[in-house]
Amino acid sequence: MKIELRQIVISLVALLVAVLTVIGFVRNPAAIGELPLIVRALILNLAVLAALVAAFPLNPVFRDRPGVYGLVVCLPALIPGFVYFLLLLPNQLSDGIAAEQLRSDLITDGSSNGIVEVGFAYPIYTPTVSLRNSGLYTKQVNLFLRMIDANGDSALFRSVRNRVPGSGLSVESTVQGMLSRNDGYLFNPVTLPPGVDVSGKLIFVISNLEDGTSFIDALGYAYQAQFEIRDPTNGALIEEFPLNRI
Repeated sequence: MKIELRQIVISLVALLVAVLTVIGFVRNPAAIGELPLIVRALILNLAVLAALVAAFPLNPVFRDRPGVYGLVVCLPALIPGFVYFLLLLPNQLSDGIAAEQLRSDLITDGSSNGIVEVGFAYPIYTPTVSLRNSGLYTKQVNLFLRMIDANGDSALFRSVRNRVPGSGLSVESTVQGMLSRNDGYLFNPVTLPPGVDVSGKLIFVISNLEDGTSFIDALGYAYQAQFEIRDPTNGALIEEFPLNRI
């Protein structure tokens, strides 16, 4: 079978399109997760179609019959993508977020139950958590830590934000600047692509959001401690999971 130069060029271009599309699909789960399901199916089918176009010159059965090849091979190959994204995937996923604490570490070592005092006398707590979005679309969430004492009084602490409002220097902005260049830390709001496990260290620089209670004191007499996952827009509680004093 003689393959013309034009066919070789078309096949190479189609193969490149297929590879780049798959790489972009796999490496950008958060961006893909924001798209409608029909668009995701179209993107994946673009890779499938490009791969089949690249393989066309190698198929002697359909030589010189590209129209038949398109109807018999290419068109049916696009159906599974639509079936998966439009029918199967919505039935496989729920709309919740699964979360658990994996570790409770210091920033520098593994002592003191994950609390370290820094130069400006504010404690930093850096628990490692794992989050999994079971929904169909990418979500952004804020993480909080709530501790309740035996009297029922509550102390609420917010994980460090990625962007701290205001131009003045604060404890939160200082710690954010110190740790934002390090891999493995999660900053509010945390982006959760659908069906992907996201793990990392939360950073709690503790001055109480409600009444100024010391974090070390609060942790010492806490009757109950739990992490809260909240909607960054309206603050609504989405999920909660317990703090483990590992």
